[in-house]
Amino acid sequence: MPNERRYQGIDVSEWQGRIDFSKVRSAGIRIVYIKATEGTGYTDPEFERNYRDARREGFFIGFYHFLTARSLAEAENEARFFADRIRGKDQHARPVMDFEEFGDLDRDEIRAIALRFLTVLEEETGHHPAIYSDASNAKDRFDDDRLREYPLWIADYGVSRPDMENPWRSWSGWQYTDRGRIAGISGEVDRDYFRRAILLEESERPCSCETANASE
Repeated sequence: MPNERRYQGIDVSEWQGRIDFSKVRSAGIRIVYIKATEGTGYTDPEFERNYRDARREGFFIGFYHFLTARSLAEAENEARFFADRIRGKDQHARPVMDFEEFGDLDRDEIRAIALRFLTVLEEETGHHPAIYSDASNAKDRFDDDRLREYPLWIADYGVSRPDMENPWRSWSGWQYTDRGRIAGISGEVDRDYFRRAILLEESERPCSCETANASE
C-alpha cells in the first residue's frame, strides 16, 4: 500500500506533561492517541486534560490501555475498566491494547489473555480494537491468526520501514520513534504514522491531513 494516505500522529501520556495541542496541530499532527488506563484501577493523571484539549483542537482521537493482566479474569476486568473510562467520549480511532510486559506468562497464556481482553473490550465499547506491539512481540508472541483480525500498530525504530515478518504483513499504525520532538511538547514524544484502518468506520472520511513521505 505504498500510495495509501498516512496520517501523522503522536501518542501521549502523563510523561509529556502539559501539552499545547494548538501548536501540535499547527505542526501537522492529525491523530492523537491518549493513554487512558492501566491495570484495573489506574487512570493516567493527564487523561482528562489531554482528551479535553485535543478534542478542542479537532484531532482524530484514540485511547489506549496498558494491559497488566496475568489471568483471563484479570483481562476481563481490565477491559471493562478501560471501557468505562472512555465511555461517552468522542472517539475517532480504534481503542488499543498495549500488552508488552508479560512476567512469567508463556506464549499460549499471552495470546489467550490478549484475546479475552480484546473480545470483552469490543463487547463493551462496540468498537473493533487494535493491538499495539513492538516488532519482536508481534512476530514471536502474538503469532495467532485470531489476533490478526485486529489491526496492528507496530513499534519499530531506526528503520525505513517496520519489520512485518509477522501474521499481519501490513501495519495500520507505525510508531517510528520514541524520541520525537514537536512544537507544543517540551520533551520527547512518540511519533507515528497511521493508515485509515486505524480509524473507526464513522471517522474514515477524507480530511486535510498531511501525509508522510516515508517509504513503504
